Amino acid sequence: MTLNSYVTLQLVRLPAAEPWRSTGRGLEYVFMKHGACEYVSGVLRHRLTPGGMMVLNQSEAGSLRSLKEGESTFWHFSAALEHMVPLFEGREISMLPSLIERFRTGKVYPPSTHLAQECHKLLAETPTAPGLGHRGQLLRIVGTILSEEMQSAETKPGGYSRVEDRMLHAYETLSVDDLLTLSVEKLAARLGCSRRHLARLFHQHFGTSVVALRTEMRLLKAVSLLRNPATKIIYVARESGFNHLGLFHHCFKKRFGSSPGQWRKANA
Repeated sequence: MTLNSYVTLQLVRLPAAEPWRSTGRGLEYVFMKHGACEYVSGVLRHRLTPGGMMVLNQSEAGSLRSLKEGESTFWHFSAALEHMVPLFEGREISMLPSLIERFRTGKVYPPSTHLAQECHKLLAETPTAPGLGHRGQLLRIVGTILSEEMQSAETKPGGYSRVEDRMLHAYETLSVDDLLTLSVEKLAARLGCSRRHLARLFHQHFGTSVVALRTEMRLLKAVSLLRNPATKIIYVARESGFNHLGLFHHCFKKRFGSSPGQWRKANA
């Protein structure tokens, strides 16, 4: 079984009678090699066959089981999106909550799909020795999956006017710092609309409010800063846009289930 699969490829050999449960953090990536497995979470069932792959949210209490007698094998690694914030643009960070929701109950990519074939090819090219090259190739696989999912999610619902199309285009030009530091009023002014119109557009396009999205982005930035053990938590809070340390602790614990200090120790 896996001991530490965080951005580290592990080969899992699963006996017929033994269930496998994830031990990683963040999103889990499973690539079927031999045999056949079924992912079970409540009444939900996903079938995995050789050449296929699955992405699932680690927070779900599901398990993998072999479908036939004998051993099944699959490659596996995990990676948390909050640790990859510097790689995303503002528009892409806006899409992360809906992306995570897509994987809430697991998503299977059959062997016949182009994405599964491309990712298995990248997997075969992953350096076996642990190190930067190994982790970089796995992150390339993550980027390939997320890129396609984002392109799929960008299909706009009907009903947008030409004015709203221009607003969305203007929004995509904003930097992460703009989204973190501009007030809602200044953000609306930058996009050439009222605060009320901005709120409606955000709910329609992103499924969340401006305030909720900004809070999520600030917390993701905080997680990135906490990776440095020398950075004081009060500095992390301030740099992430939280002027009150108590509010930062409250929001962080609500989002990640632990205080910033506890999170840092667990993810050292």
